[in-house]
Amino acid sequence: MTLIELKKSTHEQVDELNDRDYLDMLNKMISYKDKVFQIPKEHLAGIEQGEQDIKNGDYLTMKELEKRYEEWLKD
Repeated sequence: MTLIELKKSTHEQVDELNDRDYLDMLNKMISYKDKVFQIPKEHLAGIEQGEQDIKNGDYLTMKELEKRYEEWLKD
């Protein structure tokens, strides 16, 4: 499908919609398409800590986690 065909198809589908909530959601998606998502500072600190933990080798593999989980369930 070419860009022109896609635009035409999208316009036709939007013209047929009568669901206000759905149209509102589409409008918001289109309005925010060029805005960059910003991670909140309090979340960024957690991400940075996680990255540092990984660099320091302070993490569990999935197998290690599953083993601990199985042991925890037994208790």
